[in-house]
Amino acid sequence: MVEMPNNATYYKCTGLHNDENPRTSCAEGCPQVLPVSEQREQSGENNGCDCEKHWYALRVTYARELKVQRRLEEMGVESFIPMQKVERVFFGKRIRRWMPVIHNLIFIHTETSRMKEIKADISLPLRYIMDRESNSPVIVPDKQMEDFIKVSRSDDEHIDFISPDAISIKEGDRVRVTGGAFAGIEGRYIRYKGHSKVAISIEGIVTVLTAFVPLKYIEIAEP
Repeated sequence: MVEMPNNATYYKCTGLHNDENPRTSCAEGCPQVLPVSEQREQSGENNGCDCEKHWYALRVTYARELKVQRRLEEMGVESFIPMQKVERVFFGKRIRRWMPVIHNLIFIHTETSRMKEIKADISLPLRYIMDRESNSPVIVPDKQMEDFIKVSRSDDEHIDFISPDAISIKEGDRVRVTGGAFAGIEGRYIRYKGHSKVAISIEGIVTVLTAFVPLKYIEIAEP
């Protein structure tokens, strides 16, 4: 289970989304939470164009991210929760089932103008994950989120989810995968536990690593 970094900053959130794929994400270990006034929330909601959809990273308290996602599905709002198969013992039988990678974490895809509507409809406490430098809600670029979701949803058991502080990927070459199950993915090339992999990192939150990718399928991506 990946723990949320302790240096992340959170603010009370007003908006959410939902993903049709049942494999969602959850984040465990709650970093410091800074309560925010209504005025602060409104300023967060109004960042960017109201007509554009963005991927927001949000925190849900008490591991209720799956409940929030179900409500978002009813509202027609897209969301995503990273999931992985975990072995559990039930009534003496070992069963592998999908579980959130990080408790309390959910990514929501929606317009900023819909944040108030979602908050008013959902009675669960939600908080933006804030970018420390800009002091605004973390927004994940569409391509980065698309690649993150593609790798996260892979059934390959050699997919790894790690804390963003577990390894340094900033110095790795930015690459593109040209073949195989992860064709089209862009990220940082790394060697992890002796294997050639590509890392897609949501900075300060979580990093997902592909399974082994042969070097013949890796090319340097344009900056």
